Amino acid sequence: MIVITKDMEVGVPKIDTQHKELVDRLNAVTAMGAKSVSQEETRKTLDLLGEYIVKHFGDEEVLQKQSGYPKYDWHRGQHQLYIGEFQKLRKEFEANGVSAKFTLDLNNSIVNWIVRHIKTVDVEFGRYYRDK
Repeated sequence: MIVITKDMEVGVPKIDTQHKELVDRLNAVTAMGAKSVSQEETRKTLDLLGEYIVKHFGDEEVLQKQSGYPKYDWHRGQHQLYIGEFQKLRKEFEANGVSAKFTLDLNNSIVNWIVRHIKTVDVEFGRYYRDK
């Protein structure tokens, strides 16, 4: 389970609020691995998570472009890598359902990535954005 900590605060209210929502959705998916839930319930949760990832990344990228963020292209590339990892995980789920491997992959690639991304890349952008 992910807990938002002080070092994950970007300092841009819109982004911080979205990070909390994103973490809540990630936690919901990881919790499913520990419970007996239907394929359909897991699919719906993954769909909502996937939609939110795209929305959140898009909103971040708009703020970066508007502020002239010099690392915009690189940051956007990081988002695209994450979306690719999420899509691989979705394919794994569609092929095998919720399994121990699915839960492990989710935690190792998706959850860990987003925490690292927020703590480093997003926090760096937040500093830039607040200073502008």
